[in-house]
Amino acid sequence: MSNLVGNTIMFTDHGSVSLSTSVAGNTVLVSVTDTGIGISAESLGHLFQPFSQVASGNNRKVGSTGLGLAISRKIIQQHGGRIWADSRPGQGSTFAFCLPIVERRS
Repeated sequence: MSNLVGNTIMFTDHGSVSLSTSVAGNTVLVSVTDTGIGISAESLGHLFQPFSQVASGNNRKVGSTGLGLAISRKIIQQHGGRIWADSRPGQGSTFAFCLPIVERRS
């Protein structure tokens, strides 16, 4: 969660960042949407790969290892969920993940 919110804030100079949650059956859906710089369709395919950094040149604000989204993906998958992103350059991005709701037994 921290990585997704941090990324959206980092790449949104103007506009907004919003967080939403919903429950459908035994699944919780969380999405973070921004009005930032957006991501090209080509770059979306590499987004969750280790050491992948989409922003380059003038769009690159801070240095990073390119591991945050890859680690987020691995954690979510290990909990039985999935993560994805939708985006268009200049129109912002939405990062979302869903996780199964598991009943705790005492």
